[in-house]
Amino acid sequence: MIRLLSLAVFSALLTACGPSGTEVESSDAVAENATAQATASYTVDPQASTVIWNGTKLIGGGHTGIVPIASGNLETDNGKLVGGEFTLDLAGLENTDLDGDGKGKLEGHLKSADFFDVEQHPTAKFTITGVTPAENAGDDHNYDITGNLTMKGNSRSITIPASVTMEEDRIVSTTPDFVIDRTEWGIVYNAGSTVGIVKDKVINDEIGLKLDLVAKR
Repeated sequence: MIRLLSLAVFSALLTACGPSGTEVESSDAVAENATAQATASYTVDPQASTVIWNGTKLIGGGHTGIVPIASGNLETDNGKLVGGEFTLDLAGLENTDLDGDGKGKLEGHLKSADFFDVEQHPTAKFTITGVTPAENAGDDHNYDITGNLTMKGNSRSITIPASVTMEEDRIVSTTPDFVIDRTEWGIVYNAGSTVGIVKDKVINDEIGLKLDLVAKR
């Protein structure tokens, strides 16, 4: 009985050590149609916008950091968000929990072909294909935003919860923490499905993300 309880607790700990947040599933990319109904355009402010990332190992440890937003625009119609896109500067990816050589080594590895391969794919892109009021709106989100996320040459459709605030001269959009499965974009280094890998080398398939976006007229 004690052994069974110990195994159950150990399994629970393994399950709990991944990034926290809303699990966002992906599907095949959808057609990207021009937002013909848009009547106003807002330009993303890179200095006021960023993406926070969080990655963890199966057994202990993890790191966090930021990805700069290089450019983008948001489209509205009669004061409602209807479309847009933004580009992430993966070549500018940073780690924020390490210093010195450890920080540089991790950033270099994440930018290598093992992960984001920034030499071949220096940017990622999110293109909005649909915006709907959230069915279960809360303090942290009032819309569900669907779009194609393109990383490492692979495009997948995802729907993320977001809080969108419309002001006269700007749009502020933030998300609660959410989680995507990196392997669905071909980022499979030390994934859980890797044959023969020891558990303390496994990096969780899930990446935690949080978006803060400001766009101005």
